[in-house]
Amino acid sequence: MELTDSFGVALPVDAAWELLNNVERIAPCVPGAFLQEKVDEEYRGVVKVRFGALSAQYAGTAIFVPDEERRRIVIHAKGDGTQGAAEARITATLEEMSAATTQVNVDAAIEVGGRVAQIGQRILPDLTQVLTAQFAENLTAVIAGVEPDPFHQPSDIDMPEPEALDLLDAARPSLFRRLGSLGALGVLVAIVRSLRRRR
Repeated sequence: MELTDSFGVALPVDAAWELLNNVERIAPCVPGAFLQEKVDEEYRGVVKVRFGALSAQYAGTAIFVPDEERRRIVIHAKGDGTQGAAEARITATLEEMSAATTQVNVDAAIEVGGRVAQIGQRILPDLTQVLTAQFAENLTAVIAGVEPDPFHQPSDIDMPEPEALDLLDAARPSLFRRLGSLGALGVLVAIVRSLRRRR
């Protein structure tokens, strides 16, 4: 599945580039993600998600390939979990909007297998927009100093383990806006019934 989105960062483009290349600092901004370690150029971690009673945990790896000249970062990520496998290629391109603001344009190719894929086929585009907005909000908190200094370089990865990301809660508002109450309820009920039949 091909997806595109964008978000703004209240930093000059050079500072935004430095921050987005600091994986240890931005990893806690990703909903449901837990960064465990870095081995050579490979980051290893876990992403936890749930949809009602269905839960999934993906243990995987990610490799970041920065291109400073083009202000572009390509992320190759893949993982295996209790409910299937997932793989993604994400390209984030920074665009200077003003002396103090930067826009991050995101293009993603995502493949999800297993039972979670049954959900993804119906709500993944809506869900991606919600998660991008949550990531941007968390990143804004880092920049504002609510979280530790974004330019601090820790010697060891020491990240608290987050709660599982609830896909149902995340997707519901977007579905209701796009489809209306009856349409959104119909989609959610159909997904839940489908998952229950396969339990």
